[in-house]
Amino acid sequence: MSERRIDAVAKATGAIKYTADVVLEGMAYAAVKRSDYPSALIESIDTSVAEKMEGVLGVFTAKDLPVATNLYGRRVFDVPILASDRVRRVGDPIVAVVGASREIAEAAAELIEVDYKELPVVATAREAIVPGAPLVHEKPWEYLGAVATPQSGSNIQSVDAHGSREAAEAALRNAEHIVDETYTTPGDHQGYLEPQSCVVDYKSDGTLTVWATNKSPYRLREVLAKVFSLNAQKIEIMPTILGGDFGGKGAPGDAPLCTALSILMNRPIKMTLRYGDDLLSTDGRHASEIRVRLGIDGEGKLLGGIVEALLDGGAYAGFKPVPTVNLHGIVDAAIAYRVPEFFVESKIVYTNNQPKGHMRAPGSPQAAFAFESALDELGRRSGIGPIKIREINLLSEGDVNPYGDTWIEYRGKEALALAISQPNDLPIPKGWLYGEGVAVYARSMAAVPKTSLRLRRGQGGNIIAEVPIPENGAGGQTVVREMLRSGLGLNADQIEVKQVSTSSLPTDAGVGGSRVSLGVTVAVANAIELWKQLPGDQDIVEITTAEGSDAPSGAYSVQLARVAVDPATGQLKVLEIISAVDVAEIVNEKAHQMQIDGGTVMGFGFAVMEDLLEDEGRVWALTMGDFKIPNAADIPKLTTVLLRGGHGVGPNNIKAVGELANCPTGAAVANAVADATGARLRKLPIKAEAIYWAMKEGKSK
Repeated sequence: MSERRIDAVAKATGAIKYTADVVLEGMAYAAVKRSDYPSALIESIDTSVAEKMEGVLGVFTAKDLPVATNLYGRRVFDVPILASDRVRRVGDPIVAVVGASREIAEAAAELIEVDYKELPVVATAREAIVPGAPLVHEKPWEYLGAVATPQSGSNIQSVDAHGSREAAEAALRNAEHIVDETYTTPGDHQGYLEPQSCVVDYKSDGTLTVWATNKSPYRLREVLAKVFSLNAQKIEIMPTILGGDFGGKGAPGDAPLCTALSILMNRPIKMTLRYGDDLLSTDGRHASEIRVRLGIDGEGKLLGGIVEALLDGGAYAGFKPVPTVNLHGIVDAAIAYRVPEFFVESKIVYTNNQPKGHMRAPGSPQAAFAFESALDELGRRSGIGPIKIREINLLSEGDVNPYGDTWIEYRGKEALALAISQPNDLPIPKGWLYGEGVAVYARSMAAVPKTSLRLRRGQGGNIIAEVPIPENGAGGQTVVREMLRSGLGLNADQIEVKQVSTSSLPTDAGVGGSRVSLGVTVAVANAIELWKQLPGDQDIVEITTAEGSDAPSGAYSVQLARVAVDPATGQLKVLEIISAVDVAEIVNEKAHQMQIDGGTVMGFGFAVMEDLLEDEGRVWALTMGDFKIPNAADIPKLTTVLLRGGHGVGPNNIKAVGELANCPTGAAVANAVADATGARLRKLPIKAEAIYWAMKEGKSK
């Protein structure tokens, strides 16, 4: 097996061309004047100074846009291309400037003066649902794709619920031991290396060519066609490699604005965000406030549970792709356990904060932190213990999970046993407190996504595989090569895998949801069979797979965190994170391990450092110095142990791993801190100050 990634050498040598590297003849550059206020009416706009600046080619407001609608979105069309009469967040684009260079456009945008009439700010999700709260949107149910209704309540983006609240309440009344606590997490950002960028070239014959940092090119094509009343078949989204994604590059971004400017200017337009603008204006992870109530009988068996999640969706719902406009991970909160009566409600609301979208396993890190912390507390308070209470309640063969499904296997108990059995030879700083914490995360396998693929003969017997999926850093294209190499008995250097434009293949669902490897393996397996039967006078195979699913199946990730805490200062050292991962077959060992390590590091950052510092509608972490993500010096010892031999899905018998390892880390670390200090931290990220005061005051926070 060839372990080297297809894109490895080109990335290491700098040969890879990203969207920001695209240069077209006659191209101009765009920048925007953004809102300085989280909630305000636009009273007047003065662009006169900017228009006179040398090198400025055009200055445009919302009234100039050549659009069928000034609104766009992945599912809900509530995001303005340019704000017209009102701004709903700091960072809303108001005026677009086109310049001969990026620097000229940015400098001119700074010269634009906007007068505002400030409006009341909805600063938190809790404030948003208070009766009589200011409305972020007057009638959000009128937006195309909206799921909110006039009866939903004020500032509602979406509500998703499962189970019977009444039955769960009744079960809790019969419980021997109960926990009822609330857990909070802040707004977050995906932290990808490549900021968002796009290049758009519109021609007078109605053709539109787009390069964009976007992982869902076919959906982007649909959105642009709708916004500009264009023929989708005349829009071509070009193949681009992504410098990281983690859920943050699925929305149209600035492509609608650049399209409008290209139409107006009759020339190619490029816009690339500075990282401060990326942190300010793109779609990060939802801040959450999650109340968890769990009850057990005298033997430690869960009788019932209620999870009520309130999530800050920010100023717009348009960055989420699913029809419910909700986050699947919240609703799946207790999927690993036997909970006879379980009710979960996930409510996402509008605020005047940064709009939120998807970030690696959307909703799951927040839900896992809350549920696994609550279960840990219940185990400790009842005297049963945090390990035993999980062993008692994890699902076994034939069990039905809280959502009515029976998986073909449950391996949570085995993964838990594997995690806690790992040896410990860590040096503990003298005088520091030591603790261990465990957390379990389970995830159902995604349905096979709709996709397409083409194989054709190259020179010298080589095979060229044309795929619609962008390479977002996870190695999906390498999976294609490895399958073809194995299935057709070729050497790796005899196979070329290349992404092609939306005009070259019929369809794809986009990268995300831990479904790329599954969709790719199904498509490639079908293509291999057709290729083997191909007559000698033909040299092309093209297939399209329909959406579908195998028998209900899932995977587990159990993490054990080992920590040390300085009792004098509250300083926290995460010494080791052990990840016991439930797997079936593995297509590429190195890529698989990279996904586990990368996910664990993201979970570690979520646990102890990442915070956009949103306050009164403003993001204060606007540099990568203020918005701290883990670097090599921060990372604890990472240990992976694989629970092999599982029943996977698809022709290669695989289990998705990309969104497994980042979800339980926050709870594992918090549980370890509680074990070390006796102080329970219910708010992420866990900082030394919070630990210090919790220990000093002898109470949990």
